[in-house]
Amino acid sequence: MIVAVPAIRAGGGYVVSPHFGRAPLFVIAEVSGGSYRILEVVENPHALHERGRGAGVASLLLSRGVKAVVALGIGPGAFERLRSAGVAVHYVPPNAGPLVPIERALELFAQGRLEEAREAREFD
Repeated sequence: MIVAVPAIRAGGGYVVSPHFGRAPLFVIAEVSGGSYRILEVVENPHALHERGRGAGVASLLLSRGVKAVVALGIGPGAFERLRSAGVAVHYVPPNAGPLVPIERALELFAQGRLEEAREAREFD
C-alpha cells in the first residue's frame, strides 16, 4: 500500500508536519507485511496557496498512487476529498508528541496501530 505523510525537515531527517495542507513536503512510502520503505519525498507546490490547497494536495497524492495518509490532523476539505477518492486517513495519537519522526509514524501504521479516522481533526 502506498502511504503519504506530511513532513517538515528536522535536523538530518523528517518529522510529521502539524499542518497537512501547508506541509512543505510529503514522504511517500510503501507499506507491506508490517514494514515500510520510503519511495520518495515530494515538495508540496500547494503549501502557500490561500485557496484550493486541499484539492491540490489531494490531486498530488492521488497522482502518486497514495491509498492512505498518516497525519497529526487534517482539515475538513482535504479530509473529504481524500476519503471520497478512496484514501484512508489515519491519525498519529496526540500523546505521541508534537515532533513525531516520520519513521515512527510509518512504523505505527505498518504495525496496524493507527485506527482509520472517521472525521477531520485539526491539530493545534
